[in-house]
Amino acid sequence: MDAPIAEVWAVLADIENAKQWNRAWDSIEITSSQRHGVGTTFRAHLEGDLAFEFEIIDWSNLERIAFAPIRDEGEKYSLMLEEQIFTLRGASDGTTEVELKAVASVHGIRGRLYGMFFWAGHQQSGLNEALDTIEDIVDPPEEDDEDEGHPEED
Repeated sequence: MDAPIAEVWAVLADIENAKQWNRAWDSIEITSSQRHGVGTTFRAHLEGDLAFEFEIIDWSNLERIAFAPIRDEGEKYSLMLEEQIFTLRGASDGTTEVELKAVASVHGIRGRLYGMFFWAGHQQSGLNEALDTIEDIVDPPEEDDEDEGHPEED
């Protein structure tokens, strides 16, 4: 990304506004007394009445943020997101490399099939969209000149 690491970090560390880069989330509600760092919990609301609880499990300033779903004991699905990890690396030219990784586990035949045939493509699409959106936030595309392509009138 064509932005300094501090600018990219500021977008990611602003958990309450994560809906800016994760378009699946309609709103974010912080559910813990702390708002940043390991142990922060939040609820991500999706379209309709669907919501998921998460906890920040890694927070290394200007380097890495990871969050994991909070589940009830014994809660198990065929395919389960285990964590999402953002890793940042600043370059000497002032740009930032951002790696976004989703880790999941599969259970049973249905989970294995879903994981093999659908998960990777589905997640890759969502991860790429999130990265593109973050990049647009920290380095907005230049707006087209309104007169571009039109000859000037004398």
